[in-house]
Amino acid sequence: MTPRQSSVVARSGRRSVVPSLLATCLLGAAVAVVGWLLLLLVKGTVVLIAYALGIAMIVLPLLLARRMLAGQPGDERRRRAVPIATVVVLGAVLCFAAHLVDDHGWLLVVIPVAAVLLGRLAQTGGAALRRVRRR
Repeated sequence: MTPRQSSVVARSGRRSVVPSLLATCLLGAAVAVVGWLLLLLVKGTVVLIAYALGIAMIVLPLLLARRMLAGQPGDERRRRAVPIATVVVLGAVLCFAAHLVDDHGWLLVVIPVAAVLLGRLAQTGGAALRRVRRR
């Protein structure tokens, strides 16, 4: 190697890493702040929609129940009351889930996963029950 080449290599090896570390830290902090703000925005939107839908699922069926059940015989009245009660209970569960997500943001991921798993279990259980009844 010539003396000129060795000095170029020596200079490039002495560069400070502080500016690149500082830039990386600033970029990481900016991404973290934007991510946190997005989480708060998404969580707030989900909670607001869940409360609105849950309250509507409680209030509307209860307001319309009298009209839906009026003039029906006893068996038909009971058959129609079950879906009304189911919707009201689901609305209460939705409001409770919104309250929990508002307090604990990580439930925003866990609750939908649990709902899908419970739905799959119910489907599988229903299919198994129908097979047993057919035999």
